Amino acid sequence: MEGLISTGTAILEWAQRLGLISAAIAFCIGGYYLIWGGDRGRGKSIGWFIGSAVGLIIVMGAYGIAQSIDTNIKF
Repeated sequence: MEGLISTGTAILEWAQRLGLISAAIAFCIGGYYLIWGGDRGRGKSIGWFIGSAVGLIIVMGAYGIAQSIDTNIKF
């Protein structure tokens, strides 16, 4: 069982790194639309900013959710 838990933790850490990189790229794309998007650029950039922020919160919170489930479940 400990091997399964350590594998799950490693997968979550990998997903968090990938999520952090993806959020940085999404913020850059949103900034690009905000600066160079013209009249409709602000609307496009808001979608990128909100989407990347929500995704980052979900990915970074996944480890905390997994830890709370692990401590509360009894087999």
